[in-house]
Amino acid sequence: MLQISSPGGWECFVEDMFEAGPRLTVDGRLDPARLNRIARRHGITYEEPTG
Repeated sequence: MLQISSPGGWECFVEDMFEAGPRLTVDGRLDPARLNRIARRHGITYEEPTG
C-alpha cells in the first residue's frame, strides 16, 4: 500500500501513536480523548463520540 499525505507531517503523528501504544486504548479500542492529546500536537483533531 502507498499513502501520500499532503501537507507532510502526518507521519510524525503516526510515530507518536506507535510510541504511545496501548496507552491510547480502552478495552482494546482507540480512545478519541487519549488520541487527541497526541493529535493536537500535530494540528489534527478527531471527533469524540457524543451521548
